[in-house]
Amino acid sequence: MSGGPMRRNDWIRTDASVPAVVLRLGFIAFVAIAALMLIPVVGWQIAAVATAVLGVLLPQIFGGWFAIGCLAVGMLISEPSIWRALVAVFVVHVIHAFSSLLFVIPWQGRVVLAALRPTLRRLLMVQLVAQPLTLLVMVLFLPGGPASGGVTVEGAAIAGAIALAVFVVLFLVRMKRR
Repeated sequence: MSGGPMRRNDWIRTDASVPAVVLRLGFIAFVAIAALMLIPVVGWQIAAVATAVLGVLLPQIFGGWFAIGCLAVGMLISEPSIWRALVAVFVVHVIHAFSSLLFVIPWQGRVVLAALRPTLRRLLMVQLVAQPLTLLVMVLFLPGGPASGGVTVEGAAIAGAIALAVFVVLFLVRMKRR
């Protein structure tokens, strides 16, 4: 063993990654854009972004979920529309998924983008069910639709039953694959 001491390989190679702070700042930007698109009142827009910032700084206070509440309350102030409902269903789900990730991503770390694939896959699978159901409910129950008297208990029960049936079918198909 000539030639000096042996050197260990202390490098770890990973796929593409980004600093965790980029995801955290992206989360705040996402909530801000969503608030501007969905909420007509500036006060609720500010509240949604402020709770998202708090959620990024202190995930244990569930600020991301409070941002979802701010979006929901802010949206109640304006007239219902199909596109806003579809966007809201997507936005709420993304905020929920990101808020859950905030607990496990350290500030100083890097996030390997490939590690986010399962989360993205779940997000897309849920949206494949949620978006058509949201569209169906909005078409049926908006003023001027077939059930233009507004959302009735029966209509909500039917929509819920359809959603549950779709969920059960998807669940059973997934279980059969395993």
